[in-house]
Amino acid sequence: MGVVGARLTKALADAAGVAVSTVLTAALTSLLPGPLPWVAFLGVLSMTVGLLTGAGERVAVRALHGARPLTQAEWAALAPAIVLLCQSGVGPPLVRLWLKPGAGTMSARGAGRRSVLVSAGLVAQVRLGRLPPDQAAAVVGHAAGLVRVGAVRSDLALELWTIPWRSLRGIGVSVAHACGRLPLVRLMWRARFVVGLIALGQGVTAGQPEAAVAGSLSAALVALSYLLPHWERARSAHEQAIGDEQVARAGLAPALAAFLLRQSRSAATFERIHALRLAHDSAQPATSPVRSTRP
Repeated sequence: MGVVGARLTKALADAAGVAVSTVLTAALTSLLPGPLPWVAFLGVLSMTVGLLTGAGERVAVRALHGARPLTQAEWAALAPAIVLLCQSGVGPPLVRLWLKPGAGTMSARGAGRRSVLVSAGLVAQVRLGRLPPDQAAAVVGHAAGLVRVGAVRSDLALELWTIPWRSLRGIGVSVAHACGRLPLVRLMWRARFVVGLIALGQGVTAGQPEAAVAGSLSAALVALSYLLPHWERARSAHEQAIGDEQVARAGLAPALAAFLLRQSRSAATFERIHALRLAHDSAQPATSPVRSTRP
């Protein structure tokens, strides 16, 4: 499915957040007195549309992720990796590298049209000599590849617009984590499809439009609790596959495979490494057979 599949799964995974954020923002704006809430609403909407076109990306990276430009010392530490990225066609100036402070993991992620956020942990490991330059280049190249093909083009705009949804979801996850230790709550959560069916049946059989709508909404929420995690996993899998393909085209698949083995030796990791090797082999130019010059 490639980039098209990634965009489809991204649309499905983000649809709920966009819808909930739009409804909440519009409802809150209509309830607050005066024109100022509407000015703020239109301002955020304008910034979101601007981010979709690439305007204000640097400001959004700073505001939404707390990222900052690399210092000269950090550029010097990453210089060997950046050289490899540039030689592979996925490095600066095609992308802008940012540092994400406080991130202890060795990771990088693409955001918007040109931004790649490199974790402070990755830079630290490169400085200490614990992460080879080719592996650092592979990790950053994976994120840069997603940026290059446009797979994360709308991420910053979505992150800005779905702040209400992500806030509500964070609260819900915290409450669910706290209450999930109770056996009865765990049982009810696992059997939530039964609750959804009962609500739908009661709403339809009540014979009142309001009850039917309420029952349908309850069933839809239960269905989303199953579908949304599935769509999010599918989105992550598609983006991972696209990034791996770009890394293989850049000739950095062996380095990424070595990096993955440093992190985990699970069955999923070996499956991914196998796919990387296949992509690397297919990306290599075909060699013509050597013919003998003897008569």
